[in-house]
Amino acid sequence: MLTPAEKQKIRKKLEEYEGFIDHIYRDSKGLATVAVGHMMPNVQAAQQLTFYTAKGTRATPAEIKIDYELVMKQPANRLAGFYKRFTVLKMKSSDADLLTNKHIESFYKELKKIYADYDKFPSDAKLALMDLIFNVGMPNLKNSWPTMNAAIKAKDWAKAAANSNRKAPISATRNKYVKDLFIKASQENFPGKTSQAKVTP
Repeated sequence: MLTPAEKQKIRKKLEEYEGFIDHIYRDSKGLATVAVGHMMPNVQAAQQLTFYTAKGTRATPAEIKIDYELVMKQPANRLAGFYKRFTVLKMKSSDADLLTNKHIESFYKELKKIYADYDKFPSDAKLALMDLIFNVGMPNLKNSWPTMNAAIKAKDWAKAAANSNRKAPISATRNKYVKDLFIKASQENFPGKTSQAKVTP
């Protein structure tokens, strides 16, 4: 299980890298998104969420539909703030936190499916993998990272660090955050070393 402290670190970093946007916008892939990187595949998904009008009343499904469809008519891959002018509804930070918590619980279960001993991993490795799965998704993490996953299976956290880099638009800062976590994991039981793997002369 994730500890409360680990969950707090995950929420903090996700908000730092994903940002908290209180209105509907289109992400770098053109997908409708809100809060801390919460993607809405269709208007029905958006209508399941809690938005508020400028008067502070809870938005109706019809009002959410208007915001959603107007945003989706705009060009993709713009800064989130670009779409604010096309919306009138907002999401409260408390409701965004609930969404993030649900994501963390969902991704935790998925990580357990990929890595059966995930709970036994060093805390830093668990945090690194949580950031990766939030960003790339379970199928991608499971199937498109063979070298890194082989390193994780071998508990070679330094090798996992060396193979954890994600392509743009992921920032160099975010990639460094994950890489540094894996390196810290490699040093947890071996102070002063950067890998648990044996060195062949």
